[in-house]
Amino acid sequence: MRQRGFTLIEVLVVLAIGSVLMTSALLTLQQVVWGTLRAGSQTMALTDVNFAAASIKEDIEMAQSTNLIDGNPVPQSSVTLTWIDYTLFTSATQTHHSSMYTLSGTKLLRTYDGTVSIVSRHITSIGFTQNGRVVTVSVTATGTDVPQRSKTFNFSMRMRADGVR
Repeated sequence: MRQRGFTLIEVLVVLAIGSVLMTSALLTLQQVVWGTLRAGSQTMALTDVNFAAASIKEDIEMAQSTNLIDGNPVPQSSVTLTWIDYTLFTSATQTHHSSMYTLSGTKLLRTYDGTVSIVSRHITSIGFTQNGRVVTVSVTATGTDVPQRSKTFNFSMRMRADGVR
């Protein structure tokens, strides 16, 4: 009578091949998950820094003065921008506006005419300098996923001149 089944060597060969296949499948899955987290963190940082920059740019374009020390090379962590709304035709009805940007933890806050709003989250640093009528800003955002990815955006904007409508 003949016995049926597998020999010990056949079982070991199958287990070895199966282990190699499982290991490569798990490593591939790990790389996909890691890449997705990295891309998500980078996207979050890029989005947050762009939201912050867009809001600050709009206010600098309107601003006629700041609380920054002109020519001081040391970046300040907050800024107050002020301007006059010249859309009304008489000087008695012209409206004065101000917006202040400050970093509270990782939230960039904008106080516009006394109303506070969150402009962007995950901001890890911000700096403002002024040279003449040009305000330079450096904003850094860091994503929260592992691995954390940071994005820094530097830009300069010219304020409008006094009396310009």
